[in-house]
Amino acid sequence: MSTFDVPSSQQDPDRIGELCDVIAKQRRRHVLYFLRDADEATVSVERLVQHLVGRERERADDDDNARVEQRLYHVSLPKLVNAGVIEHDRRSGCVRYRPTRLLEQLLEQVSEIEAGD
Repeated sequence: MSTFDVPSSQQDPDRIGELCDVIAKQRRRHVLYFLRDADEATVSVERLVQHLVGRERERADDDDNARVEQRLYHVSLPKLVNAGVIEHDRRSGCVRYRPTRLLEQLLEQVSEIEAGD
């Protein structure tokens, strides 16, 4: 049995609405983009934190590593796990992307919109 957290339910009748809610926050989108584009199947939370801090500093945001990590652990990762778009192994500190066709389509469209801004 896997030690990764899995979602409680993926049988939500409004899956598009749920995924739109999940990707509504920029930080969660950047987590998903990073995991989607990673060369490895799993990525450490530490590496995710480093990536997010680097991105947010480019936007002149003053969040430090500890604060980003805290928000990631307590807000972003649980939301992404509950939506079934990632798995998070708390013991190893690794995260795995769980792509679906619908999620990939939504991320692609949002990514194109963000690139145009």
